[in-house]
Amino acid sequence: MRHAAALVCLLLAGCSETRAGGDETAVTPLDAAAIDAGVIADPDALDLAGGFADTGGTGSDAFCASGDRARGYSVGVLVSFGADARCEAQGRAALDGEQARISLTRNGKGDSLNGCSFTARFDGDALALPGSLPRGCADACSDRASLAGATFTLVEPGEGAALATGGHVIKRLCAG
Repeated sequence: MRHAAALVCLLLAGCSETRAGGDETAVTPLDAAAIDAGVIADPDALDLAGGFADTGGTGSDAFCASGDRARGYSVGVLVSFGADARCEAQGRAALDGEQARISLTRNGKGDSLNGCSFTARFDGDALALPGSLPRGCADACSDRASLAGATFTLVEPGEGAALATGGHVIKRLCAG
């Protein structure tokens, strides 16, 4: 019983301060202990490279990232809502802790996208796009389709998986 009470106190203490010393990039002592114990991933050691899928959706949604943290990543995304409603685009990403700054620059038709930059959350296993995206992102999508709120699970890490991720119109989402 004492162990359970100590655990509850420790958890509550961790909730009272979201970041050490008010620094948004610092890790709290509780987070540091969890990282050391392997309970949570070290945000500074995450790697976005790999092939992702939305395992709960249509089965054809995909995201890929090719590259590394130092050079940045080439990315591609495909979100399908049926035969004629989809979003497909390519661009670049940079990873800072658990924040993936994504800029989509070309849609599936090869047209340039302007104003489609946003920050997604990446925890090492899942990538979650925000629920609200800039207007420019609509140009990556057909009518009645949106990238907003899309989530992807890492299926296979690494450059090879990223380069093998297929799209619909863009045959290899991360190959260019």
